[in-house]
Amino acid sequence: MPKNLLKLQNIIFQIMPQSAFQNTGLSKKEIMALTKSMMNLDFRKDLHKISCPVLVICGEKDRSNKDAALQLKEQIPDAQFSIIPDAGHEVNADNPVELGKIIDSFYRQETVHIRISSQ
Repeated sequence: MPKNLLKLQNIIFQIMPQSAFQNTGLSKKEIMALTKSMMNLDFRKDLHKISCPVLVICGEKDRSNKDAALQLKEQIPDAQFSIIPDAGHEVNADNPVELGKIIDSFYRQETVHIRISSQ
């Protein structure tokens, strides 16, 4: 996780009013605790153990997470990587049609692969 980005995000959260969080399903305090807990997550030592099909997705405009997404793709055996055009961090909101196409294509490809492998 990009720790500096999470620290900056928490600073911003501190000055935001509680009302800004009311539609998230979590309180301001809970969201801040969640982002703080994410700072210490480090799964890198176990990524090579992943054996299921993996598709890493990143928005074309998501500069903050693109490097981390590429590193994730490199550390997971046979992972695939897709960039969603015209999308930032929230690819599902920014370009849901393209996201759906890419996920559908990945799913169909993996379903065919699984069927062939099990025959």
